[in-house]
Parts: sequence; structure tokens; C-alpha cells
Amino acid sequence: MKFFIQLLAIIVLAYLLELFLPWYYIAVASFVMGYVLKSKANFLAGFMAIAMLWLVKAYLQNSAGSTDLVERVANIFTLPKKELLFFITSIVGGLVGGFGAWSGSLLKRKGKAYGN
Repeated sequence: MKFFIQLLAIIVLAYLLELFLPWYYIAVASFVMGYVLKSKANFLAGFMAIAMLWLVKAYLQNSAGSTDLVERVANIFTLPKKELLFFITSIVGGLVGGFGAWSGSLLKRKGKAYGN
């Protein structure tokens, strides 16, 4: 249950931070939730949260737009389908989120080891 709470908290905080700040603040959101809501699978929670968030955002932006920008970018990277670009984008974001949440949980563990 704590895993799902952490997952949803990362999604909400990352979405809110992405509205006003650069994309890399997803790492800050994952770090904070990894520190505050430490679960047994911190990396997985951060990875899944950001990967799902970016996958949904990419799909919604593509479906709302009238241009073929995604297909052009996929052609630049010589990808056969634009869906593969969505997948790669979500993997990259997921790695940033996963390592952010894992770092936050490790910092909390380190603080407890020294009596803080």
C-alpha cells in the first residue's frame, strides 16, 4: 500500500513541478517522495511514476496537436514508429525518477545510521 501511495505522490508532485519548472525537477519530486515516503521498492516507484506520467503527457500532447512533429522527430532518430519514441521518452524519464527516489531513500537510511 505504501508503494502505491508513493507512486501517486511522485506523479502528483512531478506534474505540479513540471508546470512551473524545467523537466529535470522530476528528480527533485522523486527524491523528496523517496525520502518522505520510503517503501521497499523506491526505484521501481520512481521509475513507474515518471514513466507513466511522461507516457501519458506525450500521448496527450501528440493527440491534441495537429502537426506531425512526433513523426518528424522519430524520423530524425530513424525510429520506425512514433510509439517507439514515446516508449524511449518514458524510459529516460523513468530512469531519472527511479534514481531520484532511490537516492532519497538512501539519504534517509544514511541519516538513521548516524543517529540523526
